[in-house]
Amino acid sequence: MGPARLIAPILGSSVDTWATVAVAIGTIGAVAYALFRDLVVTPRRRPRLDLRFDRAGNDQLVVATANGAEVGQVRLRVGNKAGKDTADDVVVLVTELGPDSPVHLPLMWSGTSPPLTVSSIHPGSERHVDLLHVDLPTGAASFDVSPQPAGGQHVLEPGTYEVSIEIRGRNADAQRYVIPLSWDGEASDRPALWDHLGLGAPRGV
Repeated sequence: MGPARLIAPILGSSVDTWATVAVAIGTIGAVAYALFRDLVVTPRRRPRLDLRFDRAGNDQLVVATANGAEVGQVRLRVGNKAGKDTADDVVVLVTELGPDSPVHLPLMWSGTSPPLTVSSIHPGSERHVDLLHVDLPTGAASFDVSPQPAGGQHVLEPGTYEVSIEIRGRNADAQRYVIPLSWDGEASDRPALWDHLGLGAPRGV
């Protein structure tokens, strides 16, 4: 038996061994990458939503309606933290008006026509959602939910409340807030409106 006949099986066996090793390394690498992506990258990129209200800014304003009347509009800002993925299918719900008043009503995103209750929020940006409005000068107030319930749960009666808000997104964890609100129900003109309606900063729960 010549040297060539001895070397050929050895080389063939070595090639098979290294091919098996290469496949194993590739498989281990793919598994490691998948674990890294699922355990590190994806959670870090997951959208982080929060709720804000600035009484001194443009979160409360008086706007004209299509029929020429005026309403005092109160809005909240939903933000998505910079460096995250876009938050998809975001819905903002009023879930409670005090400890014994569950409602679960979706709010409308500001400026949408027809009114929309679902939206996307890009990383590092904010979007307004309409919380409630007050008709001027009558003082009739109601939450901006869609659809409006036949039972009138959206109508804001005079009183002091802790409004519970929940933000939900298809790819984001739900966030819950409580907002202190007071409303005396008095008729008012534009300059005095915000003396009758008080809204505090959202508090995470």
